[in-house]
Amino acid sequence: MTNTSHCLSANELSSFLKIIGLARHDGELYSNQRDKFQEVLAMAEHLTRMSLKITKKRSVTFLDCACGKGYTAFALNHILTENLRRSAFFVGVDRNPRLIEKCREAQRLLGYSNMEFEAADIMHLSLNRKPDVVYCLHACDTATDEAIAKGIMFGSRFIVAVPCCQREMGTKMCNHPLTSMTQFPALKERLTSLVTDAMRTLILKAAGYKVSVFEFVSSEVTPKNLMLRAEKLWTCNTDALVEYRQLRALFNVEPKIEEHLPWLRS
Repeated sequence: MTNTSHCLSANELSSFLKIIGLARHDGELYSNQRDKFQEVLAMAEHLTRMSLKITKKRSVTFLDCACGKGYTAFALNHILTENLRRSAFFVGVDRNPRLIEKCREAQRLLGYSNMEFEAADIMHLSLNRKPDVVYCLHACDTATDEAIAKGIMFGSRFIVAVPCCQREMGTKMCNHPLTSMTQFPALKERLTSLVTDAMRTLILKAAGYKVSVFEFVSSEVTPKNLMLRAEKLWTCNTDALVEYRQLRALFNVEPKIEEHLPWLRS
């Protein structure tokens, strides 16, 4: 596969980076956006690899959940359509109308007709096409769970999530056997993150996905560097569903994702 980082080097694409908001008027990356550029590049590389597993006979559809300014979607669009000559379509959704307007303006300036951006909650988004790949990069709190739930509901081939904060579980994890480990906020935050992401992987597995969990960039780039990468291979996995319910019972929580996927409840 073509090296994605080379396809999207800052020097070669200064005009592109200026339009999407990662570079100054002279083409140099903003100093506070250099880490973001590495994150976007790494995310786009993993998404590119997945899309190449899908037949070339049709366009690949991506759904970018909590897309923000659309950095990943624009970078991936450039790599796939301009460098690899693959047909692709992108949908970006974010509840912030101001950010969506910025995405639409960048889309207009770049001349990308194969994209659309919607100001909406992830779960309220209605599409006339099934996304092959659903992803989110640092979608806050339950937005990551909404992206996972939406991908499962669509039956998407791939679901990729790089979680950000996990505030929901932090407020719900109270009466459980490991309370002695959570008496200090810093320790509670770490345990909350581990439990939340473990539950997310079990939900994906229960829905029939093969799941990988790994650090997709260096922790020096971002401490929120854990990627959950899932590929739909089976109809379901009852063993994983049992494990999910056991973990849920152990920590005495009712995750909000169950509102979208009620079959998770015992």
